[in-house]
Amino acid sequence: MSIAFITARELSKQPARVLARVKKSGPQIITVNGRPTAYLVPASPLGIESDIDALRGLRLRQTLATAQAEAVRAGSAGLDMNAIDAEIAAARAARPAAAAKSTRPARKSAARKPTA
Repeated sequence: MSIAFITARELSKQPARVLARVKKSGPQIITVNGRPTAYLVPASPLGIESDIDALRGLRLRQTLATAQAEAVRAGSAGLDMNAIDAEIAAARAARPAAAAKSTRPARKSAARKPTA
């Protein structure tokens, strides 16, 4: 299975050829201005629901990996539960009180004038 890079322009000009290549050769990477932007992958024989579940699982794993990398970068990856609880308490204490959030007066509805 070879992964090819396809420009967005090629996809827009020759979609049938690109889709045939996906079906025959597997995943293709779509680029815009030379940067990977999207992936085209062939549908599996298991059906669309299975494919969508797999793609959602992939996005979840990507999001988790990003969050873990950010925690390592920020130095918070090694926190124990007491430190995590302290961080949560500090964040909650820094929030304004619920009453202070609503400082705007309530809108009055305009009285309707009777029509003649």
